[in-house]
This record gives sequence, structure tokens and C-alpha cells, in this order.
Amino acid sequence: MELDMGEKTTYLVMETHPAYVVLLDSEGRFLKAANCGYERGDRIDTAILIEYPQDKRRRRRRALRTAVSLAACVALAVLGVQQYRYVFVPYGTLQMEINPGVEMEISRSGRVVGLTGTNADGEALVEGYDYGGKDRYEAADELADLAVEMQFLEEGGQIALTAEAESAQWVEDTERRMKSELEEHLADHSIRVVISTDPEEKVIQEETESVTIPAPQQTAPAQEDAEGAQQAPASPAAPSAPAAPAAETPQAVQPPVSDDDGDSGYGDDDGDDGDDDDGDDDGDD
Repeated sequence: MELDMGEKTTYLVMETHPAYVVLLDSEGRFLKAANCGYERGDRIDTAILIEYPQDKRRRRRRALRTAVSLAACVALAVLGVQQYRYVFVPYGTLQMEINPGVEMEISRSGRVVGLTGTNADGEALVEGYDYGGKDRYEAADELADLAVEMQFLEEGGQIALTAEAESAQWVEDTERRMKSELEEHLADHSIRVVISTDPEEKVIQEETESVTIPAPQQTAPAQEDAEGAQQAPASPAAPSAPAAPAAETPQAVQPPVSDDDGDSGYGDDDGDDGDDDDGDDDGDD
């Protein structure tokens, strides 16, 4: 195969053999080419390069090794980033409320990557404490010991644990395991402390007491009206209307009763008597 390398590519014949020659090109590569009557030391511009099957396999293996190396580098970079995030990037937080309040930033691996106090006593508790390279269990145990030494935590005290993260499963597992770890650690030091996973939960000592609830008293309506009248403000007196005249009760009028002759006292009775007298006179005539 004749390969024209251009004007800038020249070949120097280094070795001659009956079938081929060894050439040195201008880029410093040794190549094999067909011997077209070349002599050692000749400078040529074109050459018929010889390619052997093993050379092709060698080039393929070289390309494959290069690709594998690049893939390994990419995989290591990705794994390195993931490992860094797994160990050093905060994944969730855990708050310990004793009387001092402290908050630990925890990575996915359980390593403590940050520690702050949430109040003045918490800042005093974590001041000077080195949490570097420690996991959440070791840091929590040591913080509880410091709280006992500084008299923040005493016999019968309480520790409230609250975990926060995007994963509800991580929160549940962290609170359960931290509670178990602190209970075992403080039990080894003969300190009885109530550990809860709810910040609003409080320890209440119940006492049995008898309470008598009085029944509501009912007041008479008149008494309520009187009380309401006393409480109500006095309103200005309205002008009183004139009293209506009292209605007269009709009474039955009875006629006077005569003593002897049954005279009723009316004039008609006299007239009747006169008529009777005239009748009598007419009859006598």
C-alpha cells in the first residue's frame, strides 16, 4: 500500500533486506516498506508501507487499553465523588435536648460532620469538644458524659432525641439506635435517665387525687331578673301617658215598689185609672 505522507514527510532508509526496508520518517517512527531497489542512506518521499496482521491486533489492543484506562478514570472519579458525599456531606441532623441543646450534622455513613449548640448552655457544652473523625454514637456518648460532668444532666433527668432528614426510614432508624446506645452507655455509669424520641414528651408523675366537682346552682327567674336589673344601667324615665278614665260598670235599675195600690209612679198608670173610671161610669148609665 502506497502512502503519501505529504511534502513534509520524508523517509530515510536505515536497513535494506531482499523483500523490505526499514525506514525512519521525519516524525521519528520506524516503518517497514517494500524494497523497491533502495539503498541504505537513501532519502525518499513516498514508500509502500507494509502492515502485518499482528500489527493490527497490536493497535487494537492498544486502543482497547486506552479506552479501559479512560473508563477506569471516570469510574474512580464518580466513586470518589460518591464516597466523599457518603462520608463528608451532611445527610441529616440529630438534636439532643438535655437542658443544653446541641445539634449534630451527620453524613450518610454516620460520621459527625458538624456540631453546634442551640442555646447558651449548648454552646458551653460543645465548646472545645473535638468531634473530628467520630461517629454519631461515640459523639453522643461523650456529650452525655460532658453533660453529667458539668451538672447539666443528673439522676432522673431526661434526654430528648429528634432526627431530621429527607428519608423517614433514616430518621426512624437513627432515633431508635441512638436511644438504645445512650440507654446502654448511661446504664454502665449507673445513671438512670429517661430518653425519649419526641421533643414534646415530658415525664409526668401522676398522683391520685379525689376531686369533687360542685353541681351548677340554679337561680330563680325572679332573682336573676333582679340581678339583671341591678347590673343593667338605669335608662332615662319616659314621660308617663295620662291615665285613662275608669270604665263605669252598668248597674241594673229596679223600679220602686208601691206600698198599697200598686202604683208604679209613672203617669201611664194614672191614665189607665182614668179610663177605668170612665168605663165604670158608662156602664152605670
